[in-house]
Amino acid sequence: MIQTLFGSLDEEKNKKPGFLDRMKEAVSRTRENLSERIEEIVAFNKEIDASTLDDLEATLIAADLGSATTREVLDGLREKATHKQIDNVEELKRLLKEQISTILNSASNVPARQVDGPEVLLIVGVNGTGKTTSIGKLANLFRSQGKTVLMCAADTFRAAAIEQLEVWGSRTGVEVIKTKPGGDPSAVLFDGLSAAKARGTDYVIVDTAGRLHTKQNL
Repeated sequence: MIQTLFGSLDEEKNKKPGFLDRMKEAVSRTRENLSERIEEIVAFNKEIDASTLDDLEATLIAADLGSATTREVLDGLREKATHKQIDNVEELKRLLKEQISTILNSASNVPARQVDGPEVLLIVGVNGTGKTTSIGKLANLFRSQGKTVLMCAADTFRAAAIEQLEVWGSRTGVEVIKTKPGGDPSAVLFDGLSAAKARGTDYVIVDTAGRLHTKQNL
């Protein structure tokens, strides 16, 4: 029984956190770091003025809020700071949260309208980040929704990529349009889109060669 108990504890200890858990942890760290940085900015500048907001702007951009969103947030805060309407750091945080919430709530949740013909998903990214696996998961998701799917093996640079996509095609029951390794990827894509149009396929998911800084042609 003791061995079973310690075995269970070891399993819990070695269990890797899931994707959502890792995302929550990352977001939590970002929030905590941002809050601490705001405290530091106000403590250094003593009062909330144009200089304070300049420092806050740099902090928000560094936190990956994006330059356009940061500019939109800061425009409202600068107007209030000019009229001495921000008294302390807590008020600054409240207004910052309010500004960001307004932007998020005003964003449209309506997906882009699908054009006539198949919808094409071009999967790109750095080599080894899981593009082929993601394609398999997307294909399985669409199939579960009753959609028709084609996979296009346009990563002709790496021979194993075509084989890997075929494995996912077999697992999900989705046909893979392919050519030989080293072939013309644009020709594969043309064949895939032609087949999808002729069959009335809903989705074409395209695998592409991973971007490598050591390969000039990629």
